[in-house]
Amino acid sequence: MSSLGDMLARLNDSHGEKLRFLGVGVWNTLFNMLLFNLLLWALGHTFYMVWFWVAWVLSVGQSTVTMKYVAFRSKGKLLPQIARAFMIYLPAQGIATALMWFAVEVVHLLPQLGQLLTISVTTVLSYFGHKYFTFRVPLEVGEVPPEALIEGPNPTN
Repeated sequence: MSSLGDMLARLNDSHGEKLRFLGVGVWNTLFNMLLFNLLLWALGHTFYMVWFWVAWVLSVGQSTVTMKYVAFRSKGKLLPQIARAFMIYLPAQGIATALMWFAVEVVHLLPQLGQLLTISVTTVLSYFGHKYFTFRVPLEVGEVPPEALIEGPNPTN
């Protein structure tokens, strides 16, 4: 029978990056929600979409730093990675903004529930965006490089 340490080491070897991403993601979600709720409490619900964006901007910066050092253990330069992170998150935030508006204005959810919904929808997008664009982790065998997704197939091959 193997020890708990051996089991954890095998788990880290096979799924470490995803588990670290998940752990950092939980922290980032709590950070974003706490910040958003603090802004709602201190400044009121009237401008909830403004607070949604303020919390998002601050969370992307904080998220990129923790993803860099904890989840992906990237050696690249931080400022270009933060810029790339905003490029990844901006389209997702556009979708999240529409979803937030719909959740609050049409479905009549509390802004906090709308925010939780938008975070859950954009989490998967952020993992792949960070992995293949922000931190440029080498691809595993069989994966399509991000350049191929942008440029399309190479007709000379």
